[in-house]
Amino acid sequence: MSEARKTAIFLTLAAAFLLLAWISRPAGHDPPTVDDFGERFFTEFDPLEATSLQIIEFDEETATPRVFQVAQQNGVWSIPSHENYPADAENQLAEAAGGIVDLIKGPNISDRPADHELYGVVDPTATDPGATGVGTRVTLKNESADVLAEFIIGNQVMDRPELRYVRLPQIDRVYTTKVSTDKLSTRFEDWIEKDLLQLDPQTIVQVLVNNYSIDEINQLIRQGDRINLTFDDTDRVWSLEGHVEGETLAIEKLDELKRALDDLQIIDVHRKPAGLSGELRAEDQLVLDAPAIRSLRARGYFVVGGRLLSNQGELIVSTKSGVQYVLRFGEIALGQPAPEPDPQASGADGATTAPSGGANRYLFVTARFNADLIEKPDLEDLPEPPAPAEPDDDDASQDEPPATEPDEPAEDQETRRIRQENERKQAEYDRTLEAGRTRVRELNDRFADWYYVISDTVYTKIRLQRADVVKAAQDERVPTAPGS
Repeated sequence: MSEARKTAIFLTLAAAFLLLAWISRPAGHDPPTVDDFGERFFTEFDPLEATSLQIIEFDEETATPRVFQVAQQNGVWSIPSHENYPADAENQLAEAAGGIVDLIKGPNISDRPADHELYGVVDPTATDPGATGVGTRVTLKNESADVLAEFIIGNQVMDRPELRYVRLPQIDRVYTTKVSTDKLSTRFEDWIEKDLLQLDPQTIVQVLVNNYSIDEINQLIRQGDRINLTFDDTDRVWSLEGHVEGETLAIEKLDELKRALDDLQIIDVHRKPAGLSGELRAEDQLVLDAPAIRSLRARGYFVVGGRLLSNQGELIVSTKSGVQYVLRFGEIALGQPAPEPDPQASGADGATTAPSGGANRYLFVTARFNADLIEKPDLEDLPEPPAPAEPDDDDASQDEPPATEPDEPAEDQETRRIRQENERKQAEYDRTLEAGRTRVRELNDRFADWYYVISDTVYTKIRLQRADVVKAAQDERVPTAPGS
């Protein structure tokens, strides 16, 4: 057979195979004929209809999807992904929904599933270990659990940071779209009341740092420094119990302590057992069952003689309102997420700051009321009333019946003023007492269910040693010249 004939046969067979491959190709991968550029991604809805937001990211370290959710349940906003911790979410969710309803489809980039990894829009709920190019899946629902919007956010477009690659989970097409992720945060602290203590630092009048620890093996309390600091609100100065002559207070450390208490932020939370949280609502009268005791011990807390103790001591912060905050420090919280940078906090150079290190620590918070912290009213003594006038014997007949008792003398103007002012002061004092007791009940209702996790960096700012708050006086003697 000639070479020309062989070549012709090979070309014919190749053409046949190509034709067969084209005929048997998978359906559905034809280039779409519909151009939907400029259309809305979702049917227009009222952002206030949104009652839940779920964000699923891919955790490359564990090779598993990580789910964050915030939802309204029975009229209360909470975070199901964090054991239904109360959320401060209504406004933020409405703003997030408002940004989503306005999403407009940009240019069509690709309709090929093979390109999803390139653009970072692989569905995080349908990935294999080691997957790359995985996007963030966002789902918005209403009260009836109807999906209002659902999409996957991918990589930023090179040189166009305001644009991202986006696709809908049900289709393969990838778009470039202007989408803001500011309100789609999965940071737990972005969805809660950040101010844990809700404490006005200007009301602090006393801080007691009790640096004991628990010797678990020998069942002993190891007592360390007790630092009792008092703040004079009139002279605006700190004093230290047991102050030694020649020592001065490190005011910068005390100011840092007040700032840390004012800005004590939650990294994470864990729900306490029901038996434990119920006892805490009963004013710390702790009679606990075995699960509650195990839960405490696992985090560095112990009940000794009905008193709750912690492995790393405690801090008692007293305020002018009579409210005392008791902060008990537990063990390192293993496996907790490291604190993320706070975009609102920046250093002198404008750079975003974050807590140094990656350790976090358990914090157990309760509140109690101390009426002795509230200044008692300075009540004036009422003047003695004048004695009633004696009857004149000359004008009275021995045979006549006794006259009726004389009227009490009318209260003079000064006495009335003093009495009314005393009543006003006493009523104001009583209202202050009741407000303090009410505030303590509110705080304990908030604290009772939760172990909090805080940054270990913040812990070192509020659990001070005596050497942190006092410093020796500088030697002010003028040095003499050698040999003089």
